[in-house]
Amino acid sequence: MMLVIVILVFCLQSVNGQDACSTGLCQCTRLTARCYNKNLTYIPKFPRNITTINLTNNSFRDIGPTTFLNISNTSIVNIILSHNEIHTIRENVLQNLSHVHSLDLSDNLLTSDSLRNLFSSVQNDSQLSKISLKKNRLQAIPFDVFDDFKSQDRILMDLSNNKIEEFNISTFRSIKNLGELNLGYNNISKMVTAVITQLEYISINNNNFDSLSDFCVPQTSFPNLQKIQVQGNRIGNFIPEHLNCIKNLEYLDLSQNAIVSLKTDSFHSFKSLIWLSIEAQRSPDSLIIQERAFNNSNIVTLMLSRNRLSIKHLDEHAFDGCDNIRKLHLSKNYFFTNEEKLNVALAPLKTLKKLDLNGCGLRIIPNVVAKHFHDLRYLYIRLNKIKSWPDNFFKNNIDLQELDVSDNLIQTITNKMLSKMLRERLKFISLGNNPFVCNCELVWLIQWIHRAPDKFFNYPLGYRCLNITEKICLNNTGVFISVTTVACFFIFVIFIISVIFIYIWDIKYHIYMWRYKPRELLDIAEKHFVYDVFVAYCVEDSDWVLGSLLPVMEEGENIKLCIHERDFQGGGLDNIVQHMENSRKVLVFLSNDFARSKLCQFEMSLAQKLIIDMSIESIVVVLLENIATVNMSKSLDALLKTTTYISWDDEDEEDVFWHKIKTSLNRPYEL
Repeated sequence: MMLVIVILVFCLQSVNGQDACSTGLCQCTRLTARCYNKNLTYIPKFPRNITTINLTNNSFRDIGPTTFLNISNTSIVNIILSHNEIHTIRENVLQNLSHVHSLDLSDNLLTSDSLRNLFSSVQNDSQLSKISLKKNRLQAIPFDVFDDFKSQDRILMDLSNNKIEEFNISTFRSIKNLGELNLGYNNISKMVTAVITQLEYISINNNNFDSLSDFCVPQTSFPNLQKIQVQGNRIGNFIPEHLNCIKNLEYLDLSQNAIVSLKTDSFHSFKSLIWLSIEAQRSPDSLIIQERAFNNSNIVTLMLSRNRLSIKHLDEHAFDGCDNIRKLHLSKNYFFTNEEKLNVALAPLKTLKKLDLNGCGLRIIPNVVAKHFHDLRYLYIRLNKIKSWPDNFFKNNIDLQELDVSDNLIQTITNKMLSKMLRERLKFISLGNNPFVCNCELVWLIQWIHRAPDKFFNYPLGYRCLNITEKICLNNTGVFISVTTVACFFIFVIFIISVIFIYIWDIKYHIYMWRYKPRELLDIAEKHFVYDVFVAYCVEDSDWVLGSLLPVMEEGENIKLCIHERDFQGGGLDNIVQHMENSRKVLVFLSNDFARSKLCQFEMSLAQKLIIDMSIESIVVVLLENIATVNMSKSLDALLKTTTYISWDDEDEEDVFWHKIKTSLNRPYEL
């Protein structure tokens, strides 16, 4: 019932001129439409700009000419019908789809009988070039299934993950432009080769081969074949003559087989081979590599990891003749019994740029790295038992950019083990998961890590001692004690100088008070005074003192005044002390300038001290102006609060002002 409703809906949409994008049936971007889980059984209409339709996980079971009716005259070039339940393909399904480049029918229920109708409908002008039939139920490919398949473009055919048991490459004899063929993950144990002129890549990985198919039998030719993958089989004996006729073979993957030995000159006759992998052989016995086994100056990359190789299985001259290898992978083998023999074996590889020795049980870094691998850029030696290496070990590795020594037994690293030039050159370094002893020898390393954390792989995971700092280390050294003592001394000196500078007048005041101890007077009336009044004022008020006070007091009242400008003979503070002690009274003229002057503050403090010691009769205070709060010192504030002062408030009361001064100076004035 649901299926009928869906079909009716699409019919109505077609009549109204609507497409799957405008109705919201599919998620559409600028070029792609994705119609997931919509129970579709045929392809709806799409806008003309769509080039790819993805119909994964729908209800397609039977494909016929009407399935693609709505896209026969569109710009769609990629059709994806994976993860459906397609088991039948009828004739002429592709007759009007010459513009389609890619067809994905993977993960369906196709059988071998379905293929003939699919490819017989391809027209001579078809552009179909990429066909995926992986993950179906194909058990065999009929010999004539591709006889009517004509295409002008290079073909990529994916038949992987099926149940094919035997295969004859001549099945593709009529496809002149077959460029790539993937037969991986089947059950193929035997394959018949043929002449396939345009084939560049073939994969027969993860099948049931126990011997390598012979690509060099008579009437067989692969003139353009460049890449062969046969990993994941059970091949126990590598026979070079089955492949060495392929003149353009560049890439050969023999990993995950059961090869027991590589004999002398096994790869010498491969004239174009540049990439070779013989990793993870699954033979009960370790792989044995004889002398000059590779002996090929064309090989650039050689993969030999996970082979349980030991020095006794690797001949000292195994790499002789490999004078152009740039990348060598030897990880997860066993080289801990005789590392000197490993040095000899690796010595011919002077052009190495990348060396992988991870997990080989090494106790030291092979000396050959420092002596011969001057072009080395990448060195990976993690998961070993290395504790250290000599100072300046890497001084000749002037191109080294990546270094991985993580997961070893390194307890400390000095800055000579990783010189400054090397540290600047490295773009990547891994030191994690080493049992570093957290002492002061690692300070330089911790500082480097903190300066350039992006250079350290997986930082901060696996890194210890990151809290060690130079300060912590200095705290425990004699140098630190000496430096601290000297520093404290200089800080103390600077502090004392600062205090003296700030409190210079207070200090001078106390010094003079100590030097000039007052003489106790039994009767102050019997003391002989040189001056009647000592006048304390600031320089800014000197014009008023000389022009107004002096004439009134000395000429008018015959009161002898002690004035700085007139009576001092030089000598600094001594003059102030001597002249104030020789004066009966002290007359203080307070102003903001007076309050800001250290010298004036000294005079005021001295006067207060002398009155307490009964060395003078009294202090007369004249307030010329209100003192600003910012200029008010504690002693000045105390003076104003405890002394009755005369204010110069208004010129209209000048007579009253002068009368108060005369009266204060002519008789004792008590505080």
